[in-house]
Amino acid sequence: MLETRIIRNLLVIMAASMPLAFLPITAEARETLENNYRTSISKAKKTSANSNKPLDDLWTRIRSGFSLADMYSQEVRHNENQFTRHQKYIDHIVERSRRYLFYIVEEVERRGMPTEIALLPIVESAFDPVAYSRQHASGLWQFIPSTGRAYGLEQNWWYDERRDVVAATRAALDYLQKLYTMFGDWQLTLAAYNWGEGALKRSMDETQKGKKRIRLHDLQLPTETKNHVAKLIAVRNIIAKPENYGIRLKPLPNRPYFEQVEITRPIDVKLAAELADVPEAEFAALNPAYHRPIIRINDAPRTLLLPVNKARTFVANLENYDKSLVSWRIYRVKEMETIEELSDKYAIDVAELAEINGLSERSTLRRGQIVLVPRGKSKAKEPDYFVQNTQNGRRHAYSSWDDQIIYVVKKGDTLYHIAKRYGLDVKEIKSWNGNSDRLSIGQKLTLRLDNSNKIRLADNS
Repeated sequence: MLETRIIRNLLVIMAASMPLAFLPITAEARETLENNYRTSISKAKKTSANSNKPLDDLWTRIRSGFSLADMYSQEVRHNENQFTRHQKYIDHIVERSRRYLFYIVEEVERRGMPTEIALLPIVESAFDPVAYSRQHASGLWQFIPSTGRAYGLEQNWWYDERRDVVAATRAALDYLQKLYTMFGDWQLTLAAYNWGEGALKRSMDETQKGKKRIRLHDLQLPTETKNHVAKLIAVRNIIAKPENYGIRLKPLPNRPYFEQVEITRPIDVKLAAELADVPEAEFAALNPAYHRPIIRINDAPRTLLLPVNKARTFVANLENYDKSLVSWRIYRVKEMETIEELSDKYAIDVAELAEINGLSERSTLRRGQIVLVPRGKSKAKEPDYFVQNTQNGRRHAYSSWDDQIIYVVKKGDTLYHIAKRYGLDVKEIKSWNGNSDRLSIGQKLTLRLDNSNKIRLADNS
C-alpha cells in the first residue's frame, strides 16, 4: 500500500512539474527542479524500504522534503534563540497550524517545491489567517492589496480572498514559483517575496559587476528582508531537530483537516456554523475571508471549508432546512442618518451594529452608504433579496441589495462581449478593473450593475 501511495504521489509531482518546462526558467533553476525530483524518488524508495505503513506524523513528512541551503549567520542564530525561548508560543503556532498545514504541504509537494515553503506562514503570520500588518498585508501569506489583485484575490466590503486559505495558498505558491523562475535560487526567491521582485532585481544589477552568480549574502538588503529569510531557515532548523533546541513539537496528524463544500445560496455565517455543528469560532477560523455576518453569493458558488467529519452533516442539514437562510438585509443610508438612529429603528445595540459594519459608534454615515441591519424588525417593506436566472447554462444570483458582481473570465471571452452581455461599456469595465485590456482565463472582473442592467440581463436569458 505504501509503495502504491508513493508512486501515485510521484506521478502527481511529475505532472505538476511538467508545465514548468515551458516557462522562461534559468538553467540553474531547471537543474534544481530536476534534482528535487530525483531526491523525491530517492527518499520515496528509502521510506518504502524502511517502513511497512504510511507515516502518520506530518512533521516527519515535512522534514523529508527539506532542501533549502543552510545559512550560517548571526540573524539565523538570533531567530533560533528567539523562537526557542518560548515553548508556549511554539505550541500556540502549532495549534493554529493544525487546521491548515496538511493542505499547504500537499500543495507544496504537488508543485515539487521544498517543504520549507509550507512553513513560510509561520514567518509571515504565525499561522493567523486574519493577521494584518501596517503595510496592509493580510492573511496567512500576508498579501498586500495590489499583489493580491495581481494574483486574482477578490477584495471588497464583503469578502477578502487574501484570507481565504485555499485561494491565498494557490496565489502565494504561484507567486513564489514565478519568483523562482526569475532568480533560480530559493533564498533570493524568499527575499523577493518580502522585498519585491523589482527591488531585488535592482539590487542584483548594482552588485553584479562581473560576477557570474549572485548569492543572498552578496546583496545589500533591508534589515527586515535579511531577517525574513533567516527566520525561515531558523524555523526549518528547529523543526528538523527540535531536541537540539530543547523544544517539543506537538504531533500533527498526516491527514486532511478540512473538506471543501460549495454553496449556491446566501447564508448567515452563524447559521452555516450551526448547520455544520461546529462552534462559530471554528467556522470563522476555517473561513476567515468572510468579514460580514452574511456569506454572499455572486456570479458563482462559494466554497466553505469544514472539518472533514462535519461536511456531510452540513450538507444534510442544509438540504432539510426550510426557513430563511439570511437574517440580515442591506440598508442604503439616507441623508442625515446616524448609527444611533438605525440602531433604534432596527432594535439592535449600537455597538453591535457598528461592529458588524466595521464602523465606529460615532461614524458619520454617507448618503447611499451600505449598512447591514436585521431583517423583520422594521415596519419598512423589505426588498426581495435575489432574482435568479440562468444564461448559457450558468446559474446567476443577483441581489436587489447590491449592484456589484464578480465575473470569472472563461475561454473565448473578450471585454467587448462581456460588456455587451451585461449592458455595460468597455471603458467602465476597464476602469473598475485596473484599466487593463488583457484578460486571462479564471480572472475575476468586478461588474457594477444598476436595475436596468439586471432587467435587460433577465429579459435576454
